[in-house]
Parts: sequence; structure tokens; C-alpha cells
Amino acid sequence: MSKQSPGLVALVGAGVIGRGWIRVFASAGAKVRLYDQDPAQGPKTLEWLRADMALDEAEGFLAKGEGAAILGRVTLENDLAKAVAGVDWVQESAPEKLPIKQQVFRELDRLCGPETIIASSTSALNIGEIAGGLPGERRCLMAHPFNPPHVLPVVEILGAPGTDPAVLERASAWLKACGQVPVRMKRYERGFLGNRIQAALIREAMWLVENGVADPEAVDAVIRDGLALRWATIGNFGANHANADEGIEQYFSRYGQAYYDMFADLKTDNPRFDSPTLKKIGEMVNRREGVKDVAGLLRRRDVMVKKLRRMKAEMEPKP
Repeated sequence: MSKQSPGLVALVGAGVIGRGWIRVFASAGAKVRLYDQDPAQGPKTLEWLRADMALDEAEGFLAKGEGAAILGRVTLENDLAKAVAGVDWVQESAPEKLPIKQQVFRELDRLCGPETIIASSTSALNIGEIAGGLPGERRCLMAHPFNPPHVLPVVEILGAPGTDPAVLERASAWLKACGQVPVRMKRYERGFLGNRIQAALIREAMWLVENGVADPEAVDAVIRDGLALRWATIGNFGANHANADEGIEQYFSRYGQAYYDMFADLKTDNPRFDSPTLKKIGEMVNRREGVKDVAGLLRRRDVMVKKLRRMKAEMEPKP
């Protein structure tokens, strides 16, 4: 375990996001205490963890026996005070409702030691509204993961108005040491970075299908086998920069007006998300990916992302 990563972590909430955080922290060597207000949820989560890591061992993403070692660092706690006693980091993954998260943060601030970082997995709420005004606001922050966090490493970081900048630096360093990619936001915007970018793409993709411009197979092909291949390697701005021999300034000097014209066209009605279209899209995805249900799709996605991340790591420029 890196000296820069937390040694003892409490996870408050053992649902879809919480279970992914187990693998993030325990894989980095941290001891993890898992708490959920529903006592039945913890055992279900550990059963999922065993099955998920068994598949990873079988497919070579974990060394043989590594899953058991990770599980050995995880303990269940049915008492919140015991779960957070003496920990370095608390990751809250409670239901996405402001009153609930405010109540959880009040309890965590009361129970945790003064140097414990208290982070929220919120995917849309303002950390300033969640933790603002607490006696320990200085150590509270948002650490919003992509789902699942042990597969998709980006974590969006934002402090409350009273968060100590040194806490944000320490949180970012710890997450990086755990294999994540912390991304610092400068201020709150609804949906943060990833969800806002994703919302823009979803809006246009759905509108194109619902209005008969193209079938869902065509839209996905353009993204999956065109745009996303560039984005997955060098990002959006990297793709823009590479689209002209002299870089991004030359690219937009040539095509800026074409983008302005398209921006004007994009001011259309929102997609309807009508049930027949969504059903058609779901059936198309299952058929194309050769899976029977969403669970099969998730595993296929995770395997491909892990292989892609492995390749990207091998290609990273050396310092």
C-alpha cells in the first residue's frame, strides 16, 4: 500500500456505488469497514464482490488468490459509530436525496475524528448544500465516481465553500495513489462535468433516432467505432487538436462556422424518451453485443474497458 493512500476507510452505503468503492480502496491495500443502514445489504454486497473478483481472476485481471486478499481487508459493521472510528477517509454513498445526505453528513461530522476526510459520492447535488455550515466543513468534499468506480477511474472533486484547500490536495493525492484519476472542479454546476457532457450527447443521439434521421445502430456505430475511439485515447480536445496539421487553432479557424451552424440546429425540442424507441434501442444493444440481459452487458463492458485501460497504461508517455 502506498504511504500516500488511506490506511483505514469507512464506506457508508453498500449499494452499486459503494460496492465499487470497496474494490478501489481494498485493492490499494486499505482496510475497509462497510456500513449500510439495511443490515441485509452488506452480505449481499460481499457476495457480489466474491463473484465479481472470481470472474476477474478467471480472466486474468486479478492474480490467483488476490480476490481473497481483497476480501480479507473488508469487514461489515452494523454500527455507524464503530464503522467510522479512527478512519482516514469516509465515503458516503447514501440515496441521492438532499435531506438524507445532509442528515448523514451531520452524523458523520459528529462521529468522525477531526482529521478524517468525509467525501460524498453524490452524482448531482451541491456539496455546499450537503455540508455547508457543519462544524467540520473544512474536511468535507464531493468525490463523485463514474460507475463502476473500480473500472472507470475518473473521480470528480469539489469542496464546499469552507473546505480547506489542503484537504482537497490530500484527497486528490490519496485517490491517485488508489489508482483513480481525480479531476478538480472550480465551482458547482448541476451534473458536474461528466453528466453534463453525457447529457448533451444523449440529447442529440436520442433526437436523431426519434426523429428518423438514423437508426440506433447507425448512431451507436458513429460513436463506438468513430468518435469514442478518439476520445478514449486522446480526449475531446486532443481529438480537436489532432484534426489539423497545425492544431486546434487551425482546425476551428477552418470549421468554426460549420460548428456555429450546427450549434444553431441543436436548439431543437428535447427528446421524448418514448417507450417503443427505448425498447427498440435496448433490444438492439443486447443483440449487437451478444448478451441476454443488462448483467451480461455490464460484464462485457467491464472486460473491454479493463483491456483498454491496460493498453493505455502501456502507452503512457514516460516522465
